[in-house]
Order: sequence, then C-alpha cells, then structure tokens
Amino acid sequence: MRSFSNSKIWCHLTLDDKEKHTNKEIRESEPKKINNFQDLVKAVAKIANHNPDYSLFFRGQAKDYKLKSEASSFYPTIFRSPGRSLLAKELKSRYERLAICSNKLLDKLEELDVDNIDKLKKFPELLWSILQHYEVCGTPLLDFTHSLRVAASFALNNADDKAYIFVFAFPYPNGTITYSTEEELLNVRLLSACPADALRPHFQEGYLLGSFPSHVESKQASFDFGRRLVAKFEIQKGSFWNRDFHAIPDSALYPDDDVIGKVCSEIIQES
Repeated sequence: MRSFSNSKIWCHLTLDDKEKHTNKEIRESEPKKINNFQDLVKAVAKIANHNPDYSLFFRGQAKDYKLKSEASSFYPTIFRSPGRSLLAKELKSRYERLAICSNKLLDKLEELDVDNIDKLKKFPELLWSILQHYEVCGTPLLDFTHSLRVAASFALNNADDKAYIFVFAFPYPNGTITYSTEEELLNVRLLSACPADALRPHFQEGYLLGSFPSHVESKQASFDFGRRLVAKFEIQKGSFWNRDFHAIPDSALYPDDDVIGKVCSEIIQES
C-alpha cells in the first residue's frame, strides 16, 4: 500500500500545533490524551473535516506496538513475528494453512446450505475476511471499524487502565470489495461480504483491509498499515465513558447465536 510519506497531512498533532505533519512524524509521535468519548468524537471530526479526500477507519488496542524506529506499526496477522524476522518457509506455511481453512469454510457453508455465498467462491479475499474477523488463522487482512464506539469498546473492555484509538485514512469504499490500484489497497465491507447468519460483523461494523495485489507472499514494509495512520489517542478506562455514552459489552460484540462463529470454531478445532 502507498503511504503519505511524500506529503503532510492534518493529524492529532495538528490539533495542538496547527501544523500538518508527515506520516513518519505521526507514527513516531506520542498519542494525544483524550478525556472522554465526546472529546474523542470532536477531535476525530476535525481530522475528518480537514482530510475530505479520505474515509476514516478506526482500531482500538490495549497497546501501541512499535518498530525499532519507535514508529507505530500495524501488520496483518499473517506477517507478524514479534522480536524476530519472519522466515520465508514459515510465511509459506501460513499461506498454506490459509488456503486449507478457506476451503474448509466454503465446504461447511455449502453443507449448511447457507444462502448467497456465490461471491465467496469468486473472491478469496472475502473468505479471508471471515477467517480473519473470526480469528481462525493468519491472513493478509487487518480488522478495522467505521464506529468509534466499537473501537473504544474493544480497546477498553479488557484494558487495565488505559488504551489507544488509532485513526487511519483510506479511499472511500464503493462496494462489497473495493480495489484501489492507485493506493494499492483493497477494502472488504464485512456486512456485505458475510452471510446473513454472521452476526458479529453487523454488531462491530467491521471492515477488512489489505495491500493490493494481495497474492504477494513476502513480508514487506508496504504491508504495514502504519503507512496510513493519521492519528492516535490515549484514553483512560476510568473516565472515558458516562451515562450518555457507554461501552458496548463483549456479549454484544460477540453474540452467542452466531452461526458463522460456530462454523469458524469448528475449523479452528480441526486445523
């Protein structure tokens, strides 16, 4: 994927110093501390207003993972190897497992006679998006949401004290799966890609993004979503929510009666 490295952009730092910044400066900066959900919405609204060419997506995390350069980093699961280099043999093995799990998922959906899965047969990225979202195996895709409340709930529900909200700028999506050759990105809208029996994506407003072309089986810097980062915020568990804006509980984000969730659990047990 392409980054903003050759240009400056409005970001969380701009809220204080009124200056645009490079992607490198954004990634290596400290997050801006935010007191509550209302203040987060206001801050993101300003960033969105000053970056009208992009659609903003969010990730909530308990930690700000960084490279040796101190730059925030966001690799898809299939490329992750904390503290060491990812061997080509290991990466090949991960892609082989992804192919096996993809075939199993499609077979199980056909056995259950799940409605409207024709697109899943044509576009492997759609199968990957389901496998990634239900945490079956590593994929070249990474989870995002269009909902700040969902992102903040993910970040804080299992945090001890503080967590982080990361804001990314992507091309505007225009269908179930959007391929952007100019930005070298693909974007899967889970609500459209998943069968109706998949409840989790509907409650999480989930999207899966990856580098395009998506078949390149090598770990490269261009697969790091830090290249699209425009803001990062630190939020505190004790003060962030109030009676007007409260967290979405895990029981709502992960519904028990999710048919596709049960299918994916079976694949995990069999693999």
